[in-house]
Amino acid sequence: MTEKLTYNDFRSAHKGTPQKEISKLWVDYKEGKYELPSEETVDEVPETTEEEPAKPEPVKEEVAPEKSAMDKCKDYEKYRRQLHNFGVRYNEVETKKIEDRMLELAKETIPSDYSCTPTDSWKLWLGPTQECLLINTTELLAFKVDRSWWSKNYQNTIYVDRELLKDNSLIEKTAQAFALKKRYIPRTPVVGLECKLPQGVKDIQVRGGQGMK
Repeated sequence: MTEKLTYNDFRSAHKGTPQKEISKLWVDYKEGKYELPSEETVDEVPETTEEEPAKPEPVKEEVAPEKSAMDKCKDYEKYRRQLHNFGVRYNEVETKKIEDRMLELAKETIPSDYSCTPTDSWKLWLGPTQECLLINTTELLAFKVDRSWWSKNYQNTIYVDRELLKDNSLIEKTAQAFALKKRYIPRTPVVGLECKLPQGVKDIQVRGGQGMK
């Protein structure tokens, strides 16, 4: 049995309580009608440690895949047509920028062993459509060209073997044969660099003089 508190101890246990209420509680306590409240134990809250935020993973820069030779040739032709069709819209700086890019694409798509000279032999196959095939028969390298490009640059040249075809089947088969040997370039050649056929009367006379030496 729990030992009863003295009045002084009881009053000490009720500090802050009005005296009248203490007296009433004391009477109830002696008669066993009131029990002292038990001390509440407070559960210890485990100490928590703040976790450092996870460091974000470094963002990997996506590297654009290298374009294929075919795609680079398409880009070359796109720039060529831009200058041909809309050249008047560009100033000198813009035109030079496009031409420089075309030269870069040309270097990236031409075989490293290709070397063109003014005396190379050439053959041109013209189909019923715009599609043509220009072959450097000296270097055994074929270029995809069209009638409009040929007319603009080499219409008056004489040092080329021309052949008119009824359809494009022979052009396509020959292009495929050159492609299997990695000697087919699906774009027009750079005038004066990859194709050095004489363009005008003066060029023809110069080449004619070279041939006579």
